[in-house]
Amino acid sequence: MAERMTRSGRTISSKRELLIYVLILAGILVLANLVSRRLFFRWDWTENNIYTLSESSRNIVGLLDDRLLAKVYFSDDLPGEYAGNRRYLQDMLEEFQAYAGGNFHFEIYRPEDDSELEAEAQKYGIPPVQLQAIENDRMEIKNVWMGLALLYQDRRETIPIIQSTVGLEYDLAAAIKKLINVNKRTIALVMDPDWNDKNRSIRELLSQTYDITTADLDSPVPENVDLLIMNGITDSLSTTQLYHIDQYLMSGRGLFLAQSSVHADLQQGFAREIRSNLLDALRHYGLKVGPGLLADRLASQIGVETQRGIFRVRNAVKYPFFPLIRSFNGDHPITSGLEQARLFFTSQVTSALDSSRSDVLYEPLAFTSQATAYLPGPAFNISHANNPVLAMLSGPARPVAGLLRGSADSYFSGQEQPASAEPFRSATVALQILVVGDREFFSDQAGAMVPDNLTFIINAADFLTGDAELIAVRSREVSTRPLKELSAGARRTYKWLNILGPALLVVTLGLWRWRGGRVRSRRLEEAYGH
Repeated sequence: MAERMTRSGRTISSKRELLIYVLILAGILVLANLVSRRLFFRWDWTENNIYTLSESSRNIVGLLDDRLLAKVYFSDDLPGEYAGNRRYLQDMLEEFQAYAGGNFHFEIYRPEDDSELEAEAQKYGIPPVQLQAIENDRMEIKNVWMGLALLYQDRRETIPIIQSTVGLEYDLAAAIKKLINVNKRTIALVMDPDWNDKNRSIRELLSQTYDITTADLDSPVPENVDLLIMNGITDSLSTTQLYHIDQYLMSGRGLFLAQSSVHADLQQGFAREIRSNLLDALRHYGLKVGPGLLADRLASQIGVETQRGIFRVRNAVKYPFFPLIRSFNGDHPITSGLEQARLFFTSQVTSALDSSRSDVLYEPLAFTSQATAYLPGPAFNISHANNPVLAMLSGPARPVAGLLRGSADSYFSGQEQPASAEPFRSATVALQILVVGDREFFSDQAGAMVPDNLTFIINAADFLTGDAELIAVRSREVSTRPLKELSAGARRTYKWLNILGPALLVVTLGLWRWRGGRVRSRRLEEAYGH
C-alpha cells in the first residue's frame, strides 16, 4: 500500500491510483504544450511590441501553402553582445511556426561540431565569422556561425550573418515574402550619367525586394515598370523626356521624385533657383515644389576650419541649410513610426490644387521645425559664417515631402505631342506622385548615407507599388532616439539640477537618518530611565 496522499480533498490509497494520476498529469502537460504551439501568447510591454510578431508578419507566414524549412546554423557560446541572439532568434522562429498553420519548420545546428555541417552552411552562403572571445583567461579569435537559410519548394533565401536582433523580424518576413512571391515588382531608376557612382545604396536596398532596372526617358517607360524613381534635375528636360514621364503617370503608375527648386554649391557659398519644365508639369498635376530655400534651426552639423593663431582648428557647427526632420505625418503608412530624417538644401513641397478639387488628394508627409526661415531667392547666400539667415530662424514649420493621388489630365492635353508609336493617354484617375524637396535625397554622398532616410525610401517604394505589408514590420524597429531641442535656459536648469541634486539628496538622507537616531535614543531613555 502506497503512502496516503491528499489531492483536492481526496485520499490516494494505492500505487495504481497514484500511477493513474501521474499519467493524467503528464498527458495534460503534453496536451498543453501541443496547444501552446498553435495558440501562441506572450505578454510584451515593450514599445511597439518588438518581441511579438506584428500582424503583417503573421499574414505573410499565413500565406505559405507548402512546407518551408529554416535551417539555422548558430554557435552556442557567443561572446558579449551576441550572447542573446540565438535565444531571440529561436523564440521568433517558434512564433512564426505557431502562426504558419503547420507549414513552417526550423532546425538548429552547431556547425563547429561537424565538418559536413560547416560545408553545408557555406554551400547556402553562410560563412564563419571571426569574433574575439575570452577563454582560459586570455583573448582568443574563434570562428562562429550566425546565419540561416530558408528553403521553400525549389527556392532559397539566406540571411548569412545575424549580428543584431534589430530588424530581424523584417529580414525574416521579407525573405519569406520573397520566397512566396515568384513575380517580384519592378522599379526603374532613371538613367543618369553619375547614377552608378552616386546611388548604389538605394539600388542595393531596393534589390532585396524588387527587380531593379533602369529607364531612359528618351524612350517610353516599359510597361512592366511598377515604380519610377528619379533623381532631381537642375535644368529643363527635353519635350520628349517630359512627355514620356507624363504618359507613364497617365498609366496610373507611381513616380518617386527627389527634387528641390534650388541648385547649391557649398564650396562657393552660393545657390541659385532652378527653372525647369518638370516643375511646371508637377504644378499642373497639383504639386508645387518651392520656390525658394528653407533653413532650420534644428539642423545637422558640418565641419568648419577656423584659424587660431598659427593653427587651423576644425569644429562642428550647425548648418541651417541641412535640416533635421523630426515632424512626420504619423497617420500615413510611409512615415508612421519614423523619428528622424536629414535633408540637404531643401525646398517646401505644397499643394497647387484648386480648393474645389475633390477628386485628388495631397498629403504632406514631413515637416521642418517651428524655427524655419523661408528664403525666396532667386539667389541665395548659403555661407556658414556671418550669414544674416541665422537671425531669421523663427518662422513656422513647412512641408518638405508630399504625396499626390487621384485624378489628373495630361500635361500635354491641348498641346502638340511628340511623335510616338504609343497611343496618347489624356487623363488618369490613379495618379501617384511622391516628391521629397531635396535634390540629393537618393545620393550616396547626401541623403542615402542616412539610415533613417533609407527607411523612408523603402517605405515609400512599398506603398507606391501597392505592397505595404512590410512597412508596419519595418517601422517597429527604432533606429534613433533623437533628443528634444531645449532652450538655453532649460539647459542651464537641468545642468544645475544634475550638479546640486545628488548633493541635496545625500544631505537630506543624512538628516533623516540622524533624526531617526535621535528618536530611537529618546525612546530607549524613556524605556530604561537613563
